[in-house]
Amino acid sequence: MRRTRRRRGRRRSRPLFEVPPKGVLGVLAVSLLLSIVISRGVMPVTAVRPLEGQVVFIDPGHGGIDPGACGQTYTEKEIVLKVALLLGSRLERNGARVVYTRTGDYDLETPDVSDVDARIKLMKQSRATVALSLHCNAFTDPWERGAQVFYNASKHPDSKKLAQMIQDELVKSTDTEREISARLDHFILNHAEMPAVTVELGFLSNPDEEMLLGSDEYQEKLVTCIYEAVFAFITSQ
Repeated sequence: MRRTRRRRGRRRSRPLFEVPPKGVLGVLAVSLLLSIVISRGVMPVTAVRPLEGQVVFIDPGHGGIDPGACGQTYTEKEIVLKVALLLGSRLERNGARVVYTRTGDYDLETPDVSDVDARIKLMKQSRATVALSLHCNAFTDPWERGAQVFYNASKHPDSKKLAQMIQDELVKSTDTEREISARLDHFILNHAEMPAVTVELGFLSNPDEEMLLGSDEYQEKLVTCIYEAVFAFITSQ
């Protein structure tokens, strides 16, 4: 059998990257090489976080011994907390920092500070880009229904714009026919130093809407409406 003569010495391995030729062809070569490397998972792709550096203040109303509005099955404090946490999670995934007044079933009352004052203090300390207060409505007429957004433009002129953007999303995706309103005397709206709104998610006094508000699917729909509007508002500034 004929022997093949082997060359002595170490075999040189080819480098992962070779210096391309200069000029336009060189640029094209680098671009093509990088696209291949990224597509094969060799190089990590940096996640896009469009809300990086933004702060969103979320106040789920009531909590603890204060249930808020009550339906036959659900209470306001539990509905708004679920929506707040879902909304906050989506905002955080896109880079925002979220400041909550509560993340569980409790209020902020202490012997020295009232619940209202504690929430106002948290909002001011947050230096948030926007402030969102979440509530559910109730009325003596069980036929009243629909989500509605409230604002106080005297505290910040852009609050009306934010309210309208959220209401527009709610009108498109839910059955509400309501319009934004400035006729709400609420401490968050009255003390906000940033664009702020109160979102009444719906009426727990309406049996049909109560069942919607208690469902995971409808809560996700409400979250999407608010998130899309907040995202568009922040990125348009």
